[in-house]
Amino acid sequence: MRKKFPCRRKAIAAGVILAGLSIQAAAQEDEIEEVVVTGSFIRGTPLDAPSPVQVVDRESIEAQGAAIIWDVIKNLEVNSGSFTNSGSGERSQVEGTAQVNLRNLGENSTLTLINGRRVSPYAAITQGGGEFVDINAIPVVMTDRIEVLTDGGSALYGADAVAGVVNVIMRTDFEGFELYGDIQNIEAAGDSFDETISGIWGWASDDNDTHFVISAERFERDAVNVLDGNHIDENSQFLGAVSSISSGISSAAFGANINPAYLAQDIVDFNVSQGGINEPVYSDPLCGSLNSAEGIPFFTGSLRETRGERGGTCLEDVSRFNFLSRDTERTSIALAFDHTFNESAEFYSFANYMENEIFLEGGGLNNTGGSSRTRGPTVMLATPGSYIGNPAWGGYSIGAPSELGYYAPAVGNARPTGITNAPVSLANGGMNISHLINPRDGIPRTGDRSNYNTSESSIVQLGLRGDFTYNDRPWNYDVGLSWSSSSNEQTYQTFNRTRTEMAANGLGGPNCTPNGVPDFDWQGQKGPFGGAIPTAWDYYGDGYTQTFFPGYVLTTRESLSYALTSNNQGQGGCEFYNPYLTQFTNPNVANSPELMAWLNETVLRADKRNQMSVVDAVVGGELFDMAGGPAAIAIGGQYRERQAHSRAPSMNYPGLNAILGYDSAGVPNDYHYVNNNFECSMCIFNFDHTRSTRAAFVEMALPFMEGIETQIAVRYEDYGGNIGSEVSPKFAISWRPTDDILVRGSFSQSFRAPNIGIVEEGLEASSTVFYDPISNQQVRAGLIPPTPENGEAEFSYTLGGPAPYVGNESADTYSVGFIWTPGGNLDGLSVQADMWKFDVQDRVLPEPAISAVQPEIERFKQVVGNPDNYILNDSISSDSPVLDIKCNPNDLAAQYGADSDERLNCVVNPALYTDTTQGVGISRAFRSENASMITLTLAAINAGQIEAEGVDVKLGYSWETDLGRFRVSSDFTHVHNYELIGVPGLERGLLDTGVFNAAGTSGNGNHVRSLPDNKGNLTFSWQRDRHGLTLINRHIGSYRDLTYDIAYVNANDLVRSLLTKKIDSYQTWDVQYRYTHDWDNGALGSTVFTVGVLDMFDEDLPYREVGGLNYDATVFDPRGRRIYARALWRF
Repeated sequence: MRKKFPCRRKAIAAGVILAGLSIQAAAQEDEIEEVVVTGSFIRGTPLDAPSPVQVVDRESIEAQGAAIIWDVIKNLEVNSGSFTNSGSGERSQVEGTAQVNLRNLGENSTLTLINGRRVSPYAAITQGGGEFVDINAIPVVMTDRIEVLTDGGSALYGADAVAGVVNVIMRTDFEGFELYGDIQNIEAAGDSFDETISGIWGWASDDNDTHFVISAERFERDAVNVLDGNHIDENSQFLGAVSSISSGISSAAFGANINPAYLAQDIVDFNVSQGGINEPVYSDPLCGSLNSAEGIPFFTGSLRETRGERGGTCLEDVSRFNFLSRDTERTSIALAFDHTFNESAEFYSFANYMENEIFLEGGGLNNTGGSSRTRGPTVMLATPGSYIGNPAWGGYSIGAPSELGYYAPAVGNARPTGITNAPVSLANGGMNISHLINPRDGIPRTGDRSNYNTSESSIVQLGLRGDFTYNDRPWNYDVGLSWSSSSNEQTYQTFNRTRTEMAANGLGGPNCTPNGVPDFDWQGQKGPFGGAIPTAWDYYGDGYTQTFFPGYVLTTRESLSYALTSNNQGQGGCEFYNPYLTQFTNPNVANSPELMAWLNETVLRADKRNQMSVVDAVVGGELFDMAGGPAAIAIGGQYRERQAHSRAPSMNYPGLNAILGYDSAGVPNDYHYVNNNFECSMCIFNFDHTRSTRAAFVEMALPFMEGIETQIAVRYEDYGGNIGSEVSPKFAISWRPTDDILVRGSFSQSFRAPNIGIVEEGLEASSTVFYDPISNQQVRAGLIPPTPENGEAEFSYTLGGPAPYVGNESADTYSVGFIWTPGGNLDGLSVQADMWKFDVQDRVLPEPAISAVQPEIERFKQVVGNPDNYILNDSISSDSPVLDIKCNPNDLAAQYGADSDERLNCVVNPALYTDTTQGVGISRAFRSENASMITLTLAAINAGQIEAEGVDVKLGYSWETDLGRFRVSSDFTHVHNYELIGVPGLERGLLDTGVFNAAGTSGNGNHVRSLPDNKGNLTFSWQRDRHGLTLINRHIGSYRDLTYDIAYVNANDLVRSLLTKKIDSYQTWDVQYRYTHDWDNGALGSTVFTVGVLDMFDEDLPYREVGGLNYDATVFDPRGRRIYARALWRF
């Protein structure tokens, strides 16, 4: 079935060098095969290929000490911006996966194939909405080689091949039997290992017409604690909250009698000394007197707290629950079968099944050391009599309506008295006011509870191919069907919202039946004298029921209705949840295990399935003779159907149908959706999507002159609907003016359709940091205009929305290069260089955060000019003695000066321009003196352009002496330019630094990840008889840390001393020795024994202060020196 042709040895050696094959193979081959290689559907040889294709063969994979496919991909100099390490900033659903990101154009922009066929993407998306094929699901034992096309491939392969194509070829024609065992130790981690055991057996019939191959692989990885990394030092901190006390209805004018033990005046004084705001800070008074499970005292404050913003949160060290890699168990089985009926028909097939489980021991999403928490706070009401009444008002206080059971008489109950087991009461050491609490369980942390991610993937490929003669010329065909699937389940613990809100006010527990009502209009009740005297809810009602984004509120109206109308709190099976540390010191207010188990549920945070079915048909052959050889053509078509499924827990959907408003009679008349999962909303959806794509292509090779090869291809692909269709052309040419030199160049156009999840649901909940003008107090004071230049760095959670009209990304790709393989005294030398350029337009990106804030800015502009709209900034907080004190900015400027603190304290009333109700677009913290951001709604848009260009250089020299066969080679990539042009939100450059060229920088983590501009390796190999040695030097050049400026502004002295503008260069050395032993008993075959060391000198990782890990997790492998031993037994 495969044609072969003779070729002189120098050309063979050149081809072997270009393909990256081992020196062992170079010594044995006398002819090479004419086959279909990645980048073309026309049979030929890579010797004269007009497009650059890099091949990593099996010998090279083994020489690198690779335990998984990611170990190979991460070392490709053309790969940049992939993520796999814990702490790389990606969502927990992709923990343990790995992907290809050619040229750092995004995991979406590299098409990953198996045996030349598309496979289903992993059933999760990245923070930016990206999809990818999990290359860790590919068994190493079954992998024959990896072919990488490094220019655009849409003209042949369709959408997603913007940056190129990675094609993993399986060992479908293997014959024999191999057993393989590998153990790799992370030296610093002591007894932590990567262990692999695998086997492969292949059989061929006597006439070689039938082949059957089956393989199995088991991979296990032990968790490696973060403290075992050589990047950890005395300034490293990993902290988890034990108790956090939020503000509440604490104004003395409201009658508040707050427990003074909770006011951390020392922290307030410290903040003021550091330029912070003089506002109350609350802290649990028992913090510092209690210990963690390991006997380490709890504490407040951290090494990296923002200057002037030290909080009162009680903390413990949780470094033992942070990991560089997680416990992993992966099992796969693969098989291949083919049978040749005759010259015209061969049936072929391949199948693979993989299951993978990541154990997040004491960690994972919403689980630090076995402790889960709510996303935000909930309301804990004070006990009756906590607020001091005003005799002039008949003993009434404004704060009293926020006490438990205050409105019980309105529903026929007596107001409760003498609640003795309420944690909030002064008698029990509580705060003694109504305030916000942050529920959490599993304190102190023991790490006993684990989360885990489970994924499965399946691939089935089958087809019929053969040769035939048409018009007296050789032709061939290939018709294939493939089906693949990927599933992802993420198990975790989360608080049930309804139960938690009820327990916070003494109505929790499986045996509790509140005797109040859920629909009382407590917010609409008037104070004494017909409302002349207000209630606390006139000030706090909207804030305490604020919708931060669709489905997520601070507290439901129903739970507060129950708390305010019931009188059986803490009685008859009803229990209080205690957020204070008194839960450990006062048995009267301890949290029962039964209550905590009732509050928490174990659910699937992700339950997703992706499937893809593809039908391919290609026919090709020779057309006619030309001056340089026969003209050839390939014509093909493809139909593929993509299905995406997701199932949310019932607490997410249908969730709650909660009260939103009441009519004038106090009867509920408006409702809205509220997620009953207290950890998230808009984080998992119910959907069943199907997308069909039809495509046709034609490729031609026209060698119109001797020594010239051309490639002309065009592909039409139709998605239907709003996405529509695209035509992608490619033109490539290579010219061999002499036997020693090959010159080549190509131009192609590629595209990528928006991911199905982006179109239908939008981006899942995430986070961002951007410069927000409203966060600047000078802006709010009307002293400077609300422009991005005047913004302050602000963190915000984000969520997305459907983007049905988002279009395709497109790219123009250019490549030109040469290969020089001289003879004579330089025989064995190969010099290759390829210059490349990608011009990507209409990137699918999250809407810039500043766009979401713009409506608020426009409202601000309308009210900023009226002096009647100003109040004192220090009267905004709910902790202020008097709220919302009016001020006149002009009078203050005249009296104290325009630059005075008194004038700065006079700001536009935020109630006139902020949106604190439905959480659409933007939500800010209620009554915040610094305009703290909560959430932004960011849809996906087409915007901007990326111009990326650089050069790939490959050098190699092979020679042979009496001492053996030697080879020295080097692969190097330099990225000259990666410029982002016209991207909304980047008008001031990446992270507002004025830098638009991301090459040689840390990027901004959203549009582009860290991109060192120099990356390469130097390899020395030696083989003699049974002995072999490989030595590899890997180099990553230094690059600028763009987070320096934004981090420096509010950093404390320690952080400022640690921040660096540059991340240093990094290089490691790997060494491997192998010995092949032939057993005396021929039936035992031979065994290849291998020992090696990765990162032989345990090179210190370049320091990076930002990110919390002291290194850039998107660039470097933190595991340090790894020693491995393996045996390959061949029969």
